[in-house]
Amino acid sequence: MSVNVYSCKTCAAPIAYDIKQEKWKCEYCSSEFAKDEIVEKTSNEGEMEVVESLDVKIPELDEYRCNACGARILTEGNAAATFCIYCRNPSVIKSRFSGEFHPRYLIPFKVTLKEAKETYFTWIKKRFFAPDELKTAREVDNIRGLYAPYWLFDCRASGFVEGEGRNSKSWRSGDYRITETQHYYIKRVGSSAYDKIPVDGSKSLADDLMEGIEPFNYSAIKDFSLEYMSGYLAEKYDVNEQQAARAMEPRAQKFLRATLEASGQRYQSMSISSSSININSVKAAYSMLPVYVLTNVYKGKKHTFMINGQTGKTYGETPFDTKKCVVFSVALFFTTWFVTVTGAVILGIY
Repeated sequence: MSVNVYSCKTCAAPIAYDIKQEKWKCEYCSSEFAKDEIVEKTSNEGEMEVVESLDVKIPELDEYRCNACGARILTEGNAAATFCIYCRNPSVIKSRFSGEFHPRYLIPFKVTLKEAKETYFTWIKKRFFAPDELKTAREVDNIRGLYAPYWLFDCRASGFVEGEGRNSKSWRSGDYRITETQHYYIKRVGSSAYDKIPVDGSKSLADDLMEGIEPFNYSAIKDFSLEYMSGYLAEKYDVNEQQAARAMEPRAQKFLRATLEASGQRYQSMSISSSSININSVKAAYSMLPVYVLTNVYKGKKHTFMINGQTGKTYGETPFDTKKCVVFSVALFFTTWFVTVTGAVILGIY
């Protein structure tokens, strides 16, 4: 198996993917290349050739395994993992990855690392009760770009909901107020096709965090190509297709149920007594989606902040500094007491 090194056609220096230009750029001579211009220098022959496809042969990858939480991170040579991005444990063991790594799709990063750091810094500065040590440049530098494993599902949902709809009207008659309520039996039947319902394929990334940075813009999705991984980390899925499908089905059912219930909006109120929605024609595509991850460890507890690497949407957990809370509460108490006493003196109560 050969080692792939993406090199500059002009000066042979390493090149990396430029998010803004959507091209590969040489940091040494600033030359830029489109995907079909990228050159590959094979380790055993030293030849320069155009890379047409990486689907046939997967090059060697480095794998970093965390002894503390068991996370396994893959890199493509230009990135290195000096600590675990999930638990901040510095004891990560590097080895050559052996196994299959064949994602079908990928969404490239659009948010740069610099922008991600600025986003986190702006976000954490607004959290007054967050510990000051989480607001330092040193802490911000620990943010990492990661291609997270996802399963994207296409499926069809079909079924029905039934229940009761109610419309009421009121009027006055003499000294009385009369209310008339009409009850209607409702049954709605329908089906709908859904494309690319995302389910994260990592046990290390909490579902609420991943859902918190959705949605992704799937119009920018591309066939997976290893060149996009240059400079970023990646994680191989540890939630298989069958497990992910079981997590996807309730979401698809929820989508159709909401659509069917919305068709009853002509009623003032509605209650659903029963429903049945089946999922079929399921197709899954193993994909890599861009995220930025920063795990803060405060007093032994992990707090994770995430950024959608395509849209910039954020979601995070904020630790609280107990001392700050106490100081603020005491200051608020004495301020309130001082204002009350001062006002009383002015009014001549004391």
